Amino acid sequence: MRVILYGCGDFSYVIEYLQETLQMLKMPAFQAFDPSNWRAHVPVDVMATELRNEEQLRRQYGARVMENIGALTRSGVNVQLGVDAVNHPFYGPFDLVIFRNPHTGNYGSSADPSMVSYVESIGSNSQLFDGVLKQTARTRVPYGLVLITVVGWPYLGKNPKGGLGFQGLQLENAKYAIEYGERAGLEFLQHINLGQKWVARNTGGTFVADEIGLLYRDATKWRDIRELEHTMRAYDEAQLPEWTRLHPEFEAMKRKLATGQ
Repeated sequence: MRVILYGCGDFSYVIEYLQETLQMLKMPAFQAFDPSNWRAHVPVDVMATELRNEEQLRRQYGARVMENIGALTRSGVNVQLGVDAVNHPFYGPFDLVIFRNPHTGNYGSSADPSMVSYVESIGSNSQLFDGVLKQTARTRVPYGLVLITVVGWPYLGKNPKGGLGFQGLQLENAKYAIEYGERAGLEFLQHINLGQKWVARNTGGTFVADEIGLLYRDATKWRDIRELEHTMRAYDEAQLPEWTRLHPEFEAMKRKLATGQ
């Protein structure tokens, strides 16, 4: 199984977050983690990426960021810096694409009574969200999964001065989550509440908020049923490519092959 993570920040949370995600999504790869020493080796093929370069990361996080990267590398994780989640060379393909809290760093200004800065920040982050989802068409396997998380449902609120209501991205509303996915050729599957998390701001500092996962799947037609059958006949069950397990006919085909039909 292959996984790519975007926007890893100081890389301190990658392995724990990956393990939690695989367990939450009921991915078979979760079972391969050694609970007594699961940091020693990551049992899936993982690329962990970050937009900033080494100099920028050192400036924000200090020496610990390189220590974290070194620990990940020793665990078998492929770490890549300078990776733009919206536009980058082809990597993969991956069975699971993860971006934790995509954000441009533009939060708007509470001192702006006209709300123009908030509208601009909403627009810039909406473009980022759109771009991230659309580019996964180049990095995921057909029918792979995409998990984007957001915290605190960004930009929900009301201008306390002018009484101007605004709802921002409204990603807690399935209607808007679905629309973002449709523009990228993705099917929105569900919201997943990961609970309260400490979240790092792009501008520095941290805050606590509910972290909500938005889970998507390729909305184009599934691989031909004949390809599913041929693939499942060619591999032992433990070695089956991950896409076969995501196929809606997987269980039916498994029963068919078990009966020798």
